[in-house]
Amino acid sequence: MFDRRFAIKAFGLAGASGMLPLRLLAQSPSPVAWEWQSLFNGRDLEGWTFFHDKVGNRDVHRVVSIDQGILHFLGPKFDRAQKSTMGHIATTKEWSNYHLRLDFKWGEERYSPRSLQRRNSGILYHMGPERDRLFPDCVEFQIEEGDVGDAIMVNTKGLQGPLLGGTPLWPNWIPALPKTYDQPQAAGGIARQWFRHSGNYENLSGWNTLDLYAIGDQAAHLVNGRIVLTVFSMIDSHGTADEAKPLTGGRIALEFEAAEVMFRNVRIRQLDDALIARLKQG
Repeated sequence: MFDRRFAIKAFGLAGASGMLPLRLLAQSPSPVAWEWQSLFNGRDLEGWTFFHDKVGNRDVHRVVSIDQGILHFLGPKFDRAQKSTMGHIATTKEWSNYHLRLDFKWGEERYSPRSLQRRNSGILYHMGPERDRLFPDCVEFQIEEGDVGDAIMVNTKGLQGPLLGGTPLWPNWIPALPKTYDQPQAAGGIARQWFRHSGNYENLSGWNTLDLYAIGDQAAHLVNGRIVLTVFSMIDSHGTADEAKPLTGGRIALEFEAAEVMFRNVRIRQLDDALIARLKQG
């Protein structure tokens, strides 16, 4: 059995390490490399593709509305007679080694087939080039009432960071831990692993800030300033185990899943080699 206290002592990963990326961010010696870029310009979907399941790549039913810099999915302008209520927008550019930050807030409306279920959305990252599939191969930063911060591996695999002193392990994977991937659950032609977050920090009635650190084949999910989950050794799960490739980058998408949701301040900054090295030192 793995000895948690030994691991903390041997690798110097005390519970305070959960906030390490934020502390090092403030001390970054390379502010140019960390300069924020807006992924969403607050006016239109320039730099993004649009996909509406069972409809296509044109927003003919007013899924998206933009007002005062806020991106609104399935809001008052949405054609409620339209039965399809799921899809996403995705960046045309692929990203790796980055820090993504955005704010989200729930609206009131829920639609069929989830009119009685929890409101749901998500950030999809490390997506492949496909643009016409509802659940593309990716890693999902889950945005669902009660589950904000979970990770869902969609036709991909990863190893969830264990809790050390109550804090998800970050930023180094401990070599002593086993590297056996859990068997995904297959349904509807999709294989998924689902990793649960630690700590509930979401605000159901106001704005929430989400941070995603994606460094190499690992990632950390933060909800309102707290690390709630980490994933390591992410791979593309297609093919045999010997053929699996590390999953280190791809496009980024924002989902709409039968619930009204809003996003703002969608920003990203590239991580330079020097700061990545510092983060990995622990």
